[in-house]
Amino acid sequence: MAKHADVSLLFDFFVTAQRLRRVLSDSLAEAGMRPDEYAVYSLLFDRGPLTATEMADFLGMPLSTVLDYLKAMTAAGHLVRTSHPFDGRALELSLNRSGVAAHSRAHAHWEVIRKQIEGELSMPIDQVRRALTALDDSAELAGRRAKPAAAHRSRRARRA
Repeated sequence: MAKHADVSLLFDFFVTAQRLRRVLSDSLAEAGMRPDEYAVYSLLFDRGPLTATEMADFLGMPLSTVLDYLKAMTAAGHLVRTSHPFDGRALELSLNRSGVAAHSRAHAHWEVIRKQIEGELSMPIDQVRRALTALDDSAELAGRRAKPAAAHRSRRARRA
């Protein structure tokens, strides 16, 4: 990647994220899954059962986006829904056998790309993880700070 020091770190990250999305999309297409879908399947595979809200929080996705993926997974017959043990209004979701099989097919493609990318890193993985964690933490804080300002602008626009 060409370094864009004259632009910003955020721009560099955007470019890298787009490149990763393209590589992952190409690889996972062979398994019939998009990268975002794979993330939802993987989260349920690794940490399920979870509620949709828990999934949205963990993945950093809007709840409506997670619900769209869950709707598609339900239509594909890949989910089990059970009542939440502590909140009767909430449902916990997990993969059924068919969902686990779909995840496994996609995971094989994911692993090929993961190994290739990690093998090409010019620094230890733990350093990359620390940098990504710092960037994610900063993005989360910036997002929280932006919400009150956006809400204020929205209220002003409605009054106008």
